[in-house]
Amino acid sequence: MTRRAEARPAADGGLAFVRDNLEAIAVAIVMALIIKHFCVEAFKIPTSSMEPTLLGDREEDDGDRILVDKWSYLVTDPQRWDVIVFRYPLNRARNFIKRIAFLPREHGHISDDGDLWVRAANDDLGDDDLRIATKPRRVREQFYRAVYPPPLDMRSETEPGDKDEDPDNPFERSTRVRVADCWRLDEGPPNAWRLEDHEHFAYVGGEAASLRNARPILEHTTARSWGTGGNAGKMVRDVRFRLRVEPAAATEGADAAPSRLTLRWRPDARYLAVLTLHDEPGRSEAFIRRDDEVVQRIAIDARLRPGQPLDVEFEYVDGRLYVRVDDRDVAELEDGRRFHETREGAGEQRFQFEAEGRPLAIRALRTDRDLRYENSWDGNAASRREGIDVPAQSYFMLGDHTTNSSDSRRWRLTTVHLTGGKKSIAYDAGTSPDYPRGQDIAGRQRTRKQVVDADGLLQTWYEEDEDSELGHDYDAAPFVHRELIVGRAFVVFWPWSPTFPGRMGFIH
Repeated sequence: MTRRAEARPAADGGLAFVRDNLEAIAVAIVMALIIKHFCVEAFKIPTSSMEPTLLGDREEDDGDRILVDKWSYLVTDPQRWDVIVFRYPLNRARNFIKRIAFLPREHGHISDDGDLWVRAANDDLGDDDLRIATKPRRVREQFYRAVYPPPLDMRSETEPGDKDEDPDNPFERSTRVRVADCWRLDEGPPNAWRLEDHEHFAYVGGEAASLRNARPILEHTTARSWGTGGNAGKMVRDVRFRLRVEPAAATEGADAAPSRLTLRWRPDARYLAVLTLHDEPGRSEAFIRRDDEVVQRIAIDARLRPGQPLDVEFEYVDGRLYVRVDDRDVAELEDGRRFHETREGAGEQRFQFEAEGRPLAIRALRTDRDLRYENSWDGNAASRREGIDVPAQSYFMLGDHTTNSSDSRRWRLTTVHLTGGKKSIAYDAGTSPDYPRGQDIAGRQRTRKQVVDADGLLQTWYEEDEDSELGHDYDAAPFVHRELIVGRAFVVFWPWSPTFPGRMGFIH
C-alpha cells in the first residue's frame, strides 16, 4: 500500500468531522430561527409606558427583558388584558408593547372615574348596555400599586410633639411618616384603639370604636407619598385591603358580650362596601349600599374565634366587592353601577375599622390601589365623550402607565398630499420631518423633507410639491390590526436580583 493510500482514511476522517460540525451548526441556526419566528422571542423594554408592570430603560438600570410567546396566537385569539408585542401601526418597523383594552367589534368607553366599559358595537344598543370590563384576579394583582405601609426608611414611631422629633428640621418632618399621619381615631372611647406601630393596631375591648384613614387615596398615591404632603391626583374608587385579624384568647376577654370587626369602604358619596366578621355563627356578612339602598347582601362562611387568627382580603374594584378569608373566596358582590352614573369621585372618601366586644389586634395591614385609566385623547375629543367602535380584526391598546403612554388614545397620522400625481405620504403625527437642504440641477435651493412613513420606509419630498389646496390631514389611528401582533409577553427573565426572584416573574 502506498503512503498516499495510507493517508486517505485520516484525511477523510478530518473532513467528516468538519462536515458533521458544520451540519450541527447549520441545524442549530435553522432551529433558532424557527423558534424565534414561530415560538418564542426575547425583547427589551425601552420606555416607561408599561410601568410598573414592566420597567423601561433608565439611567441607573436597564429595562426589563421579556419573553414573547408567538405560538399561542396561531391557535387562539388575543384576549382583553393580554400584554402583547406588536408592530406599531404608525411605523411598522418599530415594535411596541401595550395591554389589550377593547376587542374586535366592541364599543368601548373610558369613564371619567377611570374604568373601562364595553358592549357589542351595535347601533341598536346604547350606553345602558355598557358593562365594566372586569379584571381577573391574576390581572388585578399586576395592576395594584402599594399605598400602605410606608417604606421602612420613612417610618417614624414618634407622635407629634415627642422629644425625638426635631422641630427645626423641616426635611425630617416632611419625609418621616408617623402612624397618626395615616390613621386616626374616628368614633368611640378615645383609648379604645392603640396604634402600636405601622403594622400593629390593638383594640382593647369594650364599647364600639373605630379607626379611619387620615388621607384620601388618589391616582398618584404611592407608599412614599400617602402619609406626606406629596399625595395628589383624582380620587381612586378601586382599592384592596389585606390584614391579619388576631382575636384575643377566651381567657383574656372578661366581657362575654358578642364581638365583631367591621370593615367599611366608602369610595365616594354614593357607595358603601361593608364586611362584618362576627364571633357568633351565621352573623358574618358582606353588603354594598348605594345611597340609602342595599344593592346586594350575602352571609359569609367566616367568623371570629378566640385565639384563632384570620387572614382577610377586602377588594372593591371594577364595581365589585371581593372578600377572601384564609385564602378562600367567601363573597363576590356587584354594586349595580350604570355608565351614565359614572363621574369623578365626589364627597368624602373613607376606610374604617370598627371593633366591639373582646380585644383583638390587626397586623400586617396592606393597602393597594388599582390603576385609574385617564380618559384623555389627543385630537380625538369625540371618542372621549362618545366612546369608540373597534373594527373587525383590530384591537384598542392602552399602556399601564396611563398618564405617560403613547397608546391608542394618542396615535394620529399626518398625511401629506403631493401634486403631480405623486403618492400621498402618511406618517406618525408625533414625529417631525427632517429638513435636509436640497439643490436642483439649475442650482436653485429647495427645502427637502424626510420622514419614516407608516410602513417603516424613508420617504422624501420637496416642500414646494405639497398640494396647497389639500394640505395636511390629521387623523386618529387608534387600532392595531391582527396581522401586526407579534405575540403575548408572558415572563420577565431579566434583570436578575440577589433578592430572588426580584423582577423575574410571569406577566399578567
